[in-house]
Amino acid sequence: MKRRAHRRVPPTSRRPLAAAYDPAAIEDAPEHYGYARSQGLLTWGTWDAGIRPVEERRRDFVTAFPPQEPLRYLRLGLRRGPKGRPLAASPEDLMARLLGKDTRAGSLSEFLARYGLKISSLPAYRPVSFEPAEMRETAQRRNIKLRALHGGVDIEPANMDRAKAEMLDRQEKVQAAKDVREALLRMRDDLARDT
Repeated sequence: MKRRAHRRVPPTSRRPLAAAYDPAAIEDAPEHYGYARSQGLLTWGTWDAGIRPVEERRRDFVTAFPPQEPLRYLRLGLRRGPKGRPLAASPEDLMARLLGKDTRAGSLSEFLARYGLKISSLPAYRPVSFEPAEMRETAQRRNIKLRALHGGVDIEPANMDRAKAEMLDRQEKVQAAKDVREALLRMRDDLARDT
């Protein structure tokens, strides 16, 4: 049986890196508990109500993102290129994003918040609030994206309510015509039996 060779991720640089952060500066952040709970990193198990100790979460974070090489276990991310096609992000881009002063996804503040942690010297992570639109608007956006993705050619009417009303009206007229035909046939059958 052949052994499969493991593909090794090349390091971002051949020379030793300076520490990206100080593990001793990591502290507990109760304001991020909701986010950490949603990521499954705050408690011991899915249905546990208890919170893991700070030391345990800090140890997990430092293991996942080593200070000397924080991108070691991260796969190269994707970014959108021309015409919206996905392109692999370079390690330099990922490191710039990780060490940047903003708090968007992929920054050190955001990664710490996933564990319910923070570093006081970094900008505070602020989650982006999501306000869902009305159901109809959400469905229209979804349909447009699906058509663009799958190459659909159908066109949605500008006034969907009027189009639905017209379709229902046509269906009611067709059904009424069928009912009238069936009634006439029954009347003929009844007259034929009576004579």
